[in-house]
Amino acid sequence: MPSSTSSSEPRALHGVWLAAVVIAVLALLALDRHWRAYGMPAGLIDSKQLWSIQRDRVYGDDPRPVVFIGASRSAYGIDPKQWRSLLPRTKPVMLSLNGRHPIAMLRDLAADEDFRGLVICDVDTHGMLRRWWEMQQEYVDYHRLRWTPNWRVHRLLLNAWQRASVLANPALGWKAGLQRWFEGGTPYIPVTRINSGRGGEILFGQFDAAASARAFDEGAEQKMREPRPAVADYLADARQIQAWVKAIQHRGGDVVFFQPPVSGRVAALEREYFDRAAYWNVFAAMDGIHALHADDVPAMRALPLPDHSHVRGEDRAMLTTLLVQELQRRGWIDASQPVAPLR
Repeated sequence: MPSSTSSSEPRALHGVWLAAVVIAVLALLALDRHWRAYGMPAGLIDSKQLWSIQRDRVYGDDPRPVVFIGASRSAYGIDPKQWRSLLPRTKPVMLSLNGRHPIAMLRDLAADEDFRGLVICDVDTHGMLRRWWEMQQEYVDYHRLRWTPNWRVHRLLLNAWQRASVLANPALGWKAGLQRWFEGGTPYIPVTRINSGRGGEILFGQFDAAASARAFDEGAEQKMREPRPAVADYLADARQIQAWVKAIQHRGGDVVFFQPPVSGRVAALEREYFDRAAYWNVFAAMDGIHALHADDVPAMRALPLPDHSHVRGEDRAMLTTLLVQELQRRGWIDASQPVAPLR
């Protein structure tokens, strides 16, 4: 006959485990509250996995995929939800990557025999130079070689975790914590936010936008001190880009190159350093090329740019609407349902 002592041991052990779980949960809640008070927001953190979920969406014909590729000016300036509300028969897909010019992604879509959508390529003359072509290749390779259904499930679960708790931010992980312990410093507080469709915005109210503008201006000045690329070399590279555009068009797709608005010395990089007549305009005149410069749309030029390079979050819908209107006016996208101006 079992003793009363032995029968009580499992119950005691269960009580210990329950207490440990409760303590752990309370500790995590307290830590989460601490970092929120510090200013760390909960929200999605961009990654190759989140990008790859969108890369999977570029296929189909109805609705027609509209794929945005580029760097931060489209990543944080174009509003995919606004685009879809204006053109409901399309499927906007955001593949732009902060700090990375998009030519590798254009090349990848040109090589993808199953892609027949419209590409909106956010790039300026400087970003078209061959030296920058490989900037997004790391993401292209990840999607081709490492992306699996298991990683998709992992990322979808991570989305829920990141929305629920600031502790899902890698900046608060144990590795980052140890690094801060030895090297000093504080966790980086994000000044951008994105949603699961990778539509994003810059939170200008959370940092010194004037200092950021000075940094962008200094970066532009530094680029303008470099030797100007020879026009012949630029046009040779442009003809290769044209060949990729032709490949997409041959399958029934199309490409629009778009220079979003900039100001300050950032604008001087295009207006003074590169002779537009010799570079951008010659590219725009090539057979099959559709190229839109924000300087040619007065309402785009009038948009406030706190850091000289990006629109405010509240102006993303306006920039997106102006882009749709101009593309319709030029006959580069369906104009059967003209878009009315925003008020």
